[in-house]
Amino acid sequence: MSTFIATIAPFIAALILTALFVWALERSNRRNGSAPWADDYRHPAEHDADHRRSAHDMDSYGAAA
Repeated sequence: MSTFIATIAPFIAALILTALFVWALERSNRRNGSAPWADDYRHPAEHDADHRRSAHDMDSYGAAA
């Protein structure tokens, strides 16, 4: 019986520590929502100067034809 306990005890301790770590991360994630300005930077192509210039060029080619 002591061999069984000595073999299983480290796994139980690791399982408990992992569960506590996951619980703490989930709790922290729920408290810290995204910033109000985060939506502005989820699509970086819209904020890229090359993208804006290319879009402007494509618009001007369409207007010239």
